Amino acid sequence: MNDNALKFSVDAERLSKLGTYFLQSKEGQDAIASGSLKGPDRLFIALASSTLLNTTVVLPGKKIIESGEQFDDAYLILSGEIQIAQKEKSYKLGAGSVIGLSEGMVGLASKFTATALTSVKVKIIPFHRVDAIIKVLPPEVRAILITIIKRNLAP
Repeated sequence: MNDNALKFSVDAERLSKLGTYFLQSKEGQDAIASGSLKGPDRLFIALASSTLLNTTVVLPGKKIIESGEQFDDAYLILSGEIQIAQKEKSYKLGAGSVIGLSEGMVGLASKFTATALTSVKVKIIPFHRVDAIIKVLPPEVRAILITIIKRNLAP
């Protein structure tokens, strides 16, 4: 296992355990309420505990998106593993990873196929709700968001 794969494995496992702990314990709920968490952990826990996003389980072997399809939803992985296949390359994503957010925000088709390797618990970010929010933003803010997303998608 290379260093990046090992780091991913440790980070995904840590995020998954952290999410479970914070969502199920009084100390975790207090830390969320007090704002004592920082950076990615805080964002992950906030999204994982959000009641505005639906949670679902994707069964092993189920395709989430096929290369060339449009994203109707983005997916925040709470637990489990997803395989991403793009041309000859393949890699795994786990807890804390997001699939399809940038592409869906600017209406690009998926460049990869995503398949659940294990039972995967995800939060679904529906683009019809995101579109409704973005439409009421000032044009300058929309332009900034589009520029940032396109930079993230650049090869």
